[in-house]
Amino acid sequence: MENKKGVKVFTGFVLSQMLIIGLLFTAAESFGMIEAEMFNTYLDHVLGLAPIYITIMVALSAMVGLITMIVFGIMSDNTRSTRFGRRRPYLLIGGLGAGVSMIVFAFSGNFLTALIIDVIAVGIASNAFYTAQRAIIPDVVDVNHRGRANSIAVNLSTVGLGIGIALFFIINELFGVPDGNGGTNITQEGYILALSVGGIIFICVGIIGFLWLKEPPVSDMPPKKKFIREFREIFNIKELKKNRDFYKFVIAFTIFNSGNSVFLPFLFIFIFDLGLSTLTLISILAIAAPFLIIVTVLLGRFADNPKFGRKRLLPPTILIGSIGFFLVPLSAMTTEPIIPLYGFVFTLILVMLVAVNTPLNAWHQDLLPERTRGKFLGILNITRTLSQVIGVIVGGIVATLISIEWIFAFAPIFYITSIPFFLTIKETLPDKK
Repeated sequence: MENKKGVKVFTGFVLSQMLIIGLLFTAAESFGMIEAEMFNTYLDHVLGLAPIYITIMVALSAMVGLITMIVFGIMSDNTRSTRFGRRRPYLLIGGLGAGVSMIVFAFSGNFLTALIIDVIAVGIASNAFYTAQRAIIPDVVDVNHRGRANSIAVNLSTVGLGIGIALFFIINELFGVPDGNGGTNITQEGYILALSVGGIIFICVGIIGFLWLKEPPVSDMPPKKKFIREFREIFNIKELKKNRDFYKFVIAFTIFNSGNSVFLPFLFIFIFDLGLSTLTLISILAIAAPFLIIVTVLLGRFADNPKFGRKRLLPPTILIGSIGFFLVPLSAMTTEPIIPLYGFVFTLILVMLVAVNTPLNAWHQDLLPERTRGKFLGILNITRTLSQVIGVIVGGIVATLISIEWIFAFAPIFYITSIPFFLTIKETLPDKK
């Protein structure tokens, strides 16, 4: 169906499926945030381990993620169950396995147990879920609806992030105890509560996705291939040339994501260094949240409009969003926090961190080969780790040699540098006929 402007609109069925897909994105974001933050602080607060142990666990977990995303991508690409579908079994297995493992992690009594649960159990199961979850939109939503589909997914991902942050603040209030050095440690009981809530949510959403998500019939799916053959094709020159626009996107996305990684590892440190009260932080978020939701929805609509598409949206969005980063060092110089200014700045930061993913996700989903979407999502996942290494090195150097607020001024260098690389990629939204 099309509206008067020629933009295809959702049917009731597609909308209901998008709400289920949005729920998957909510669960994935909250689970990822809880794992990334609470697993690490558990080693510090409960087990009393030095930061080097956190580094080891995070590094090994990242390595497992790189491998398993590609493995599960290939496996799910070639799953053809007439009863259970293509991606749905991985949502169920991943949701159950990772959810239960997250709950069990809270009872870890030593580093080895925590390492095995996080790296092996959570690492494998969660990536089974993530691979299926990220492939679902291009599998079930056609190219003309993907911008708006991703706007729903992105907005609900933000809700998932909020759930993770809220859990952290709640257990800090209820189970925080002085650590003897002026700081606060959360007790094991607090972690049991938070990780149980996070794990149960993940389990429930995995079951919901498995039961109610509708995938294309097996008869409509491309032919299966053997795992080894699929894996070898990653390094096939013909395949590289055939999907050159996807690999152009990989390069551009690596540069863009490096900007996020310049400041993200230090974001909470910066916020706490500002000394803002909880009420002030809530006020800033209250200013930013409505604008973020509106911008995300608008980007989704524009991305599905043939007049704009995916490509034309990125340069102005990146340039406008970058203004907020350049204003952070100036905002930090004020003697008293100016809430409207911080609200404006953090709105633009969240646009770059969250809303811009709407056209970016739609674009890379369009570029995924239909038969091997899972595998290519695994390849794209490599860029997340690579950009994290690049960004955190730059951010660490700037924070050490200059000051932590100046890391925000360096992030847009990567964003703006990525623009000419994105512009070399073809527009994927079909022209209006």
